Amino acid sequence: MPETRTVRLLRTLLATHLDWHGSRLDFLARFILAVLQVRSVNLARLAPVLSSRAKPSSNYIRLQRFMRSFTIDQSDIARTVGDLLPAQQPWVLTLDRTNWKLGRAEINLLVLGVAYRGLAIPLLWTALPKAGNSNTKERIALMERFFATFPDQPVAFLLADREFVGRDWLAYLLRRELPFRLRLKANVNLTSTKGAYPLLREFQTLPVGGTRVLRQPRQLWGQKAFLSAKRLETNEWLLIVSESFSRQAIEEYAQRWTIETLFAALKSHGFHLEETHLTKPERLERLFALLTLTTLWAVHAGVWAHEQQPIRQKKHSSALSSASFAMDSTSFSASSPCRPVSLPSCSASSVSCSMGDRSTSNMT
Repeated sequence: MPETRTVRLLRTLLATHLDWHGSRLDFLARFILAVLQVRSVNLARLAPVLSSRAKPSSNYIRLQRFMRSFTIDQSDIARTVGDLLPAQQPWVLTLDRTNWKLGRAEINLLVLGVAYRGLAIPLLWTALPKAGNSNTKERIALMERFFATFPDQPVAFLLADREFVGRDWLAYLLRRELPFRLRLKANVNLTSTKGAYPLLREFQTLPVGGTRVLRQPRQLWGQKAFLSAKRLETNEWLLIVSESFSRQAIEEYAQRWTIETLFAALKSHGFHLEETHLTKPERLERLFALLTLTTLWAVHAGVWAHEQQPIRQKKHSSALSSASFAMDSTSFSASSPCRPVSLPSCSASSVSCSMGDRSTSNMT
């Protein structure tokens, strides 16, 4: 069971950022600590450890009631993350989806996060009422919520993979003056005064393992954009489009892996999000809000533990990822911190991104 002192400590922290009733804050603190203890979001598994003051059956009903009816403003959760997370400035944003099936139900979450020491922390999200890729309208709606929540927040760039491209999406990002590093598919065409031609023509002489950055913009989907490429050891292409010239575009894109690390931590390597039996979009979004705060608390506890006794790192792993998700439940005690703390930043090259070695680099 979560220790009373730990619950009180966490509830006090949450109360400074969330204008919730005391009983709701108590529930939230107990939920966070229960998830960390059982490593699951399955309500039946959480019920026995949520509170020792009530029977498991009563706890289960309380969990169901919260997921069914309590209204959570995602902007409040996002601002709490922004207040408590000592992320580097400006922010590096990551956009991606995570999906799975529960019976015949398709669970599909579109998530915007902020990168922090090798891990992305969720800011805003949408449960898509469908399977498959997000569309431009859904992405724009999510980004507009970000701008409304953080109107003055500097952003270094937005990172996203090959799903998050297209004429209208590129035009939106440029119109919003939001810097970006997006991965392109190899079959994309560029245009010139002579007509359309394959993007790969710009990099056809690049050897395996080599990197090239074009100094001058090219016409992509009717917009001027800058291109970088790396030819991977597998002979695949890593093609990056950015709004401005950047010598480090390939290395900067490597930080996109932080959101993959997040999804692994939320799912099979951590909190087993797939074990939820919730399928309705609004209930999934409530659950994800609670998991966001759980992740944030785990980060604080993990960094604190690392400061007390540095965790030996494996190659290509960040200290934060190791500290926050490899710990057992006994680490989340009353002595865990409720204040922002920091670790030395991990570089983009320390993030495992399966992009091969950097062996050849040139600019055109």
